[in-house]
Amino acid sequence: TGVRRFAHSKHFKFDIFLHQAYGVQRKSFRILTRPIFPAQDFVSRLISNNEAWAEDNQGNLPIHEDIKPLGLCEGKYPIVLAKHNPERVVLAKWLPPLLQSTKLELIYSSNHHGRSLEMFYRCCSAARHTITIMEVLGTDTVIGMYATQTWHNNPDGYGDGECFLFRLTPKPECFKYKVGESHLTSFDSGELENVSRLDDAGQLMISSGAFISMGVGQGGASGLRLNEDLTRGSTSKSIGFDNEELIAEGVEVFEVGLVEVYRFIREVDNRPVDKVDPWRGMFD
Repeated sequence: TGVRRFAHSKHFKFDIFLHQAYGVQRKSFRILTRPIFPAQDFVSRLISNNEAWAEDNQGNLPIHEDIKPLGLCEGKYPIVLAKHNPERVVLAKWLPPLLQSTKLELIYSSNHHGRSLEMFYRCCSAARHTITIMEVLGTDTVIGMYATQTWHNNPDGYGDGECFLFRLTPKPECFKYKVGESHLTSFDSGELENVSRLDDAGQLMISSGAFISMGVGQGGASGLRLNEDLTRGSTSKSIGFDNEELIAEGVEVFEVGLVEVYRFIREVDNRPVDKVDPWRGMFD
């Protein structure tokens, strides 16, 4: 929400929030008219009263000016594609403010978990927000995608407008979904074609037993797609992202090297930001 985004910016003044919510003066800590611990409905009302302003101004909400690299959680398997600070600084800049001060935890590696979508889905089942990074064999290119919902078998589409595609190396660049714009996109060397946009961005992630993909292009193409054994991929211009070629001009199909998926861990308590219960709803 807008309030959550603002609360994670450097311009959030905790003293002001403390005074409004708890009725406490910073220097004297004198209790005013309200109890020191206000009721939950009062805090909820305080947030609701500021939500409209935060939503209207979220495009101007400042993020952390001094971006530091995402941290790393040392686990059973070594992190390879995001082990260097420069790459993790770039990723932090692209992420929503809520995730910029987190640590990366490796939850899937094709080197250790094997190459199958079944294992990919299983490893991702307990995480909502993830970063998937992959090598392009025969090049020095590393590309990937940020997902805002749990990867699972769903060919009908899911995700939202905060998903994005990126090239990590060389020449890092992020391609974010442009909500509410009419996209005029050229998918070939001919004249521009008017391609209708996805109104609710609800089909940015499409996955099945045969592939995973992000971004919808012309003729069933995807912004980024991996096949069922994660050995071959394809990329093309996609509606909403308006991305250029992720690898190189004219390169749409590629062989995939190492694939890694990360979830986000809070620094304060080393717990997942958004742990998902994989059994929830299964027996409803």
